[in-house]
Amino acid sequence: ARDFGNPCAETNDEGLVSSGAGEKKDVSCCLKKEKHDRCMECKSMDCKFKTCKVNKMYYSERTIVEEAKASTKEAYKQHDAAAMKA
Repeated sequence: ARDFGNPCAETNDEGLVSSGAGEKKDVSCCLKKEKHDRCMECKSMDCKFKTCKVNKMYYSERTIVEEAKASTKEAYKQHDAAAMKA
């Protein structure tokens, strides 16, 4: 989608993107893009009252790992030692 534009754009019989009804440029890529967009939308939902089932780790695995590394006992010891020197 990044290199070739919107895969969900509809083309006419001549293969040109048009505003009217037609065929999708790339159906399989369009489905993947739509699913990704839905997941990103649901990920940002507020599930404070446990009313939804959302994968909060979708598309943010690396940031969660980094946050977990910052929350270890060793990380707290280093922070406390630095704070005591100041």
